[in-house]
Amino acid sequence: MTIVKIDCEPRQESGSKASRKLRASGYIPVVLYSHGQPAAPFKLDGRKWSKLFTESLHLVRLELPDGGFQMAAVREIQRDPMTQEVIHADFQGVSMDEATEFRINVEFIGTPIGVKDGGVLTISSDHIVVECLPTRVPDKVSIDIDGLAIGHSLNAGQVSLPEDVKLVSDPASVLVSITTVRAVVEEVKPEVAEVPVEGAEEAKPGEEKEEKEEKEKREKKEKKEKREKN
Repeated sequence: MTIVKIDCEPRQESGSKASRKLRASGYIPVVLYSHGQPAAPFKLDGRKWSKLFTESLHLVRLELPDGGFQMAAVREIQRDPMTQEVIHADFQGVSMDEATEFRINVEFIGTPIGVKDGGVLTISSDHIVVECLPTRVPDKVSIDIDGLAIGHSLNAGQVSLPEDVKLVSDPASVLVSITTVRAVVEEVKPEVAEVPVEGAEEAKPGEEKEEKEEKEKREKKEKKEKREKN
């Protein structure tokens, strides 16, 4: 495993405004956390170091402004969502003879048989957390998914690790699975036919007119009879 040496420069100001100003001038704000020590803010020359911040970078040697150094694990790398440029990094000081937790990327190898059969590959997580000596941390771990059929999955406990590397992630946590494509079936509402009432006859246009005229005649006759009685 290659240990990268990174030159740290002192950083006095902190906060989002100061960080934006640093990034505008080509620097990356970073913070070093150490056991029993307050967090120490530094800055790195982004043009020199940003390309080193890859997913396989786990351990670095920070060259400190006072002339000393600190071995550190890469805890978090923040990137701009649009440009993917590194905008912040957190480091955790470690001892080379003490086991430390590391976040390791998982590489999925092969094409699952379930995908060939029409299933969908779903990656739930592309990393696991392990514990080991800093000198033993693997750059990544690989898992063969060729034999994964529809309805099957692989979890963190199935990842093969070296004997001196301990799994910290939940062994039952799913990393990858093959699911079926669920067709969306549109509900078709049955057509409701009008059922004629028994005994009722459908009126024809001509019959409707005749009924209207008969009604008007009856109403006129009733009004006339009423006037004559009065």
